[in-house]
Amino acid sequence: MTSDPAVGYDESDLPEPGSPDDPNVEIHLLDYPLQLGVRASQHYDEVFREFALLAASTPADPDAIPTRLLRLVDALGRRYASQHEHEAERDQALARGETVRDFTLTMPTSVAKVGGLLDAMLDETDQFCRDGVLLTLEAPADVVTFRRWYLRALIEQLDGAAPAPFPGDTR
Repeated sequence: MTSDPAVGYDESDLPEPGSPDDPNVEIHLLDYPLQLGVRASQHYDEVFREFALLAASTPADPDAIPTRLLRLVDALGRRYASQHEHEAERDQALARGETVRDFTLTMPTSVAKVGGLLDAMLDETDQFCRDGVLLTLEAPADVVTFRRWYLRALIEQLDGAAPAPFPGDTR
């Protein structure tokens, strides 16, 4: 794949998953608020569905946030699909009545290169929600706090930082 300014990174610059150039690192998500994690997933699923509908019903504009975000989400899904296994574990913990849990994930170091871009694009998405461009409401403050903590936990730990617990209310 060549450089795609609509996405904001060149996917071909990322090493192949599982290659020696993209070693896996253990990431520790401490005090992960289970219900908030579910709410965050549901919110972003709603946004991505609306973007998919917009992209399907309007002429493709490679610079439009729906197109850029959908391309990034698609690329991340293809490249890192196995990295979401903790979501099933999260759902099982919720079913047992747990509210907070520590998770250990194994992530390739290349995740750090796109995590910041995803965070910035989701900020841009929230602005579209506030401006009424989308029907989906903007992410609630606690969902944004969760998203930032989650993505920064990945980025910072992939850079060698120590894990930090979720900073907000875990109820």
